[in-house]
Amino acid sequence: MSIGEVVLGAFLTIILQQLSNLIQSKIVGIHHLRTDLERLKTSFEHVQEVLREVEKSQTGRDEQKCLSDLRDVAYDVNDLLDEISTEGLRRDSCHLREVRESLTEVNPKRFFFQKKVATKIREINKKIQDFRDNRGLRLPHDPSPGAAGRHGHVRPTTGILCDEIPVFGRQSEAEQVVGALTAADADWSNGNHVSLPVIPILGIGGIGKTTLAQLVFNHAHVKQHFGDRRLWVHVPRGSDVTNLTKLILESAAGGPTGLSDLNSLQNSLVKFLSKKRYLLVLDNLWNERSEQYNRVSEDWSNLRKPLLAGAIGSRILITTQNPTTAKITSTMEHPFVLHGLSDQDCCSVFAHHAFGGPAGCERNIGDLVELGKKISKGCCGSPLAARALGSHLRGADRSRFDHVLDSVSKGDILQLSESADGILPSLESTYHQLPPHLKQCLRFCGVFPKGFKFEKDVLIRLWMAQGYLGEAVKGAEDTVGVKYFNSLVDYLFFKPAHDDPSSNILPTIRHSTLVCDFPCQQPPSSNKQASTVLSIESLYQTRGLYTLLLNFAGINRKCLQLQNPVKKAARLTRLRVLDLGNCDIERLHDSIKDLIHLRYLSLSSTRIKRLPESVCNLLNLQTLGLRNCTRLEKLPKNMKNMSNLRHLDLHHDDDFQMETVSALSSMPKDMGKLVGLQTLSRFVVSKEWHCSGIKELAKLNNIHGDLRLLKLHNIQDEEEAREANLSSKKYLTRVELQWGCIRAPKQDNSTKEEMVLGQLKLHTKLRELWIVGYKGASFPRWLGHASYSRLVKVRLSNCGNCKQLPPLGQLPLLEDLCVKGIDAVEHVDCGFCGSKDGTGFQSLRVLRFESMRNWKGWYGEGVCKLPALRELVIMDCPLLHSLCHCFPTQAKLFSPRS
Repeated sequence: MSIGEVVLGAFLTIILQQLSNLIQSKIVGIHHLRTDLERLKTSFEHVQEVLREVEKSQTGRDEQKCLSDLRDVAYDVNDLLDEISTEGLRRDSCHLREVRESLTEVNPKRFFFQKKVATKIREINKKIQDFRDNRGLRLPHDPSPGAAGRHGHVRPTTGILCDEIPVFGRQSEAEQVVGALTAADADWSNGNHVSLPVIPILGIGGIGKTTLAQLVFNHAHVKQHFGDRRLWVHVPRGSDVTNLTKLILESAAGGPTGLSDLNSLQNSLVKFLSKKRYLLVLDNLWNERSEQYNRVSEDWSNLRKPLLAGAIGSRILITTQNPTTAKITSTMEHPFVLHGLSDQDCCSVFAHHAFGGPAGCERNIGDLVELGKKISKGCCGSPLAARALGSHLRGADRSRFDHVLDSVSKGDILQLSESADGILPSLESTYHQLPPHLKQCLRFCGVFPKGFKFEKDVLIRLWMAQGYLGEAVKGAEDTVGVKYFNSLVDYLFFKPAHDDPSSNILPTIRHSTLVCDFPCQQPPSSNKQASTVLSIESLYQTRGLYTLLLNFAGINRKCLQLQNPVKKAARLTRLRVLDLGNCDIERLHDSIKDLIHLRYLSLSSTRIKRLPESVCNLLNLQTLGLRNCTRLEKLPKNMKNMSNLRHLDLHHDDDFQMETVSALSSMPKDMGKLVGLQTLSRFVVSKEWHCSGIKELAKLNNIHGDLRLLKLHNIQDEEEAREANLSSKKYLTRVELQWGCIRAPKQDNSTKEEMVLGQLKLHTKLRELWIVGYKGASFPRWLGHASYSRLVKVRLSNCGNCKQLPPLGQLPLLEDLCVKGIDAVEHVDCGFCGSKDGTGFQSLRVLRFESMRNWKGWYGEGVCKLPALRELVIMDCPLLHSLCHCFPTQAKLFSPRS
């Protein structure tokens, strides 16, 4: 089965489920419309029949054309279902909710909509029938000899490493594995008893797992330690417990045994292994069993039973591409994850096969060697790719090297697979182990350039916009997306971008360059000579486009003055995703309303100040990205109708880095009706009747991550603050409570402010808290209470009227504390540490006092030792003359002059 077939199959399954749900919904209340949809469902099931026929065929030019036709039909049906659902959303957003009219009501608009839908259904049904009659079921049922799919290719492996083929860059890993194999049993699992230690080597196809296992298998120490009881078994695809037990027994016995039933095989294997110390290598164990945890666990338990008969010191070494297999079999805390080679080692592999090693490099013309270095760098650490390309270029001339380098530079390494034998099958074996829903999520990543850094949350929202998260429970799509994402991380298709300084705040991943070449390869019928430069104007003419990313981060804005990009993009009526981030635009055209299928709209880092009211007609919109729109002043007033909105991203990069004032003046009225919101990074409180006050947050209990609450001085009284119900927002991790003025003068209403902040009590799962511009004379009791046991960072800034600091020393995990601009504080005592027994601030590492203009000293008995403190910063505290508190010797004191 080709990639296109698998991904299309998953898409068809999702559409059929949506079709079934729609047939049962109220929106198709009339009989003949439901009948038309049921007929469409039956016809669409025939599309699945055609796909199954394609699966049995070779993936040649005709079959690729068939897949393309099937895909067009699927998109037509998907768009039709979306239009019907959108009409239901539009009706629900009207004020006639109490009537709940069906499409049968005498209403001209609904009558014409019903007629349009019925016509489209009949057209699609006819297209499917014609397709089925004319070509769908006439596909060959049996492939010709030797026409097995490429994914069926199994790379042969052996347990004997040829001496004449050197191994580069795996010596360190080999020593680690050898050490684990030969270590005493008492050294395993921190001294805990492990009856039979198992070491899994986990990695993607072609990364060198088998080569590493061979290197270890033939290591002198391993030979000496295990003697002639070293068994190597290559696990064929689809092997069950009986077959695999038979293979292990034959390896131990040195040949066939004539046994076939599991019981006899196990009994015989016990006799061979009994009281003998052995090493068993299971190469490529159960690669194909993705997400079959229970089955793998049961089979491993049965396979392991006779293996326990060996003597103490026996070991099992496993290579696998399947994280589930590695997790279940491993007796280590974590499996041994094998990553790619360094550029230098990859170059050595390439040079050995292209030039015959260093001596060959010296004999070759220098420019060929330099070209070889560039080509090997494009192998992305894959020794298989380096070996295959090196062998392919052995004895080649300069023009051939240039051709291969050009292909590698363009990301077309897999187009060389026919001549560079062996790359594609190994990568396919990794890809084909994934279940269909993960295949289509991974395939989508191909729209991004190589090495692109994703934000985990953004990628999940893009998957959701494409409909890849299936029929998840409404509101739980992000949870399903996180599960899918983590699965792809486990399969090593993604890796953390550790070089990103923000990786500890914004989870980022980088898709594995070589592996993502495979899911995104073009079908054989594609025009290989097509230009890589695409005119923006021609793009607007593209039919059936679902995703348009015009995000030009890192490029000079002056080069990107696109003329009316939204007005032109509105021609792309099928769009689900439109990203205009970093484009040089100041306004959004009203024609945005025509993109009725749109799920994801990003205007991040643009100069936009206001959004048109027509945005509120995008009833399917799930994500509205306005990140770093620092000039944004107002949101459209009818946002309450956007019932599918899940993510309203108003984050700025300097949020929770410095104290900033937002240009956004208020929130639209009735924001509380958007109960599905999971991202609401800022909320500006207003007391105007046509805007939202703090109590609109009452039912928004699914908000995750960050929330900045601004202009809290507009809260009328403590009752309004209580109605915000902040203590129920258990998914928030960072919160800023900011009042109107950055440097607050003394106020007569300090008592009201104290009562308000007392009612703004947050959930105890909070990890970071900022309080800025608070005008009360004292902090509430909840601040500093030991129940906030997860707080890691606290910043109290410009709370100028407070005379005493809260007992923050009671927070057991607090690591970073900044106290700034609290002018009324003159003295700090041990009450600040929250304890008199020396247990305060047990985790505090960084402590900052800034702009404390009247602070004179920190007094007390000095019993709080602040054992973890590493950095103490004191800035602009002109009256400070006494620090009686004891500080650990490792703490560095910074006190720059103001």
